Amino acid sequence: MDFINTFDLWQAILSNRRKLPREIDLVVGIPRSGMLPATMIATQLNLPVTDLDGLVENRIFGHGTTKDAPDLSRARASDRTVLVIDDTVGSGQAFKRARAALADVSGRLVFCAVFAPVARHPDVDIVLEKAGPAPICQWNMMHHAVLQAACVDIDGVLCRKPEPHEDDNGTEFRKFIETAEKLFATSGEIRWLVTSRPERYRAATEEWLSKNGVRYRDLIMTSTDEDRHRSTEYKARIYKSLDAKLFVESEADDAARIAELSGRPVLCIATQSLIVGESRPMGRLRREVPPLGSHLGTLKLSARRILGDSFYYAVKRMLTRI
Repeated sequence: MDFINTFDLWQAILSNRRKLPREIDLVVGIPRSGMLPATMIATQLNLPVTDLDGLVENRIFGHGTTKDAPDLSRARASDRTVLVIDDTVGSGQAFKRARAALADVSGRLVFCAVFAPVARHPDVDIVLEKAGPAPICQWNMMHHAVLQAACVDIDGVLCRKPEPHEDDNGTEFRKFIETAEKLFATSGEIRWLVTSRPERYRAATEEWLSKNGVRYRDLIMTSTDEDRHRSTEYKARIYKSLDAKLFVESEADDAARIAELSGRPVLCIATQSLIVGESRPMGRLRREVPPLGSHLGTLKLSARRILGDSFYYAVKRMLTRI
């Protein structure tokens, strides 16, 4: 399992600058995640930046006043070099759609993924750095398929944590549960929500989750004061009892303790790092925790690269008829 945070993204771009075209006139991000590396590169090299629709419509984003103005004339020239970038590439569908959308755009278009499971991917011209299949990225972690097999805390993850005066296990705490601000929107279903909130607040918690569009299979809450006060041990015990691949925890010390007690990976929101056992890494960490469908995806990419797209898809169509 690879976890990639924004520092990893920044570092991958800087350390692999030699792989990009020497002269770039315009940087284009594939929305939404591709806008992160696009903005980083454009800022580093003081280049114009836009998104796919902007490129088609000849619309370039504005820029600040604290630096020299980027060369907009080159960005609009017919012989320009345009870097089209996304954060990751897996199946390649986003890049296929991008190529189709930009088929009539002038200039030399170079398609780049910052991270890919292979060094050479059939749908991009450049891969900056290899990463594990289906990496979890900081900026879209709450939309990742791994949550279908994960335990996720609520306070400090899905919503803010209560202030000291709100954590009274009474009227103020109930008010907090009902009105807490959302920190992350989620996509898909979370398998287990594991919280130290007492069971008596189940109805209020379920109402908040429903109101904020959080889909989940099971909500596990504490039934004793001991579990509430020893929440890290409680969470680790629950984690070990389930067939979960990951625990998402808010606080660094709690995340480290849960990882130590469970012997399983814990994603810490506070440090944006993946913790396994007693280690406390800050950023990317590869561990033997296979993501859903990852090996099959890598095999497909290898087959496409070896066979070529035409033959690969012909074989695929033939096999689907069997």
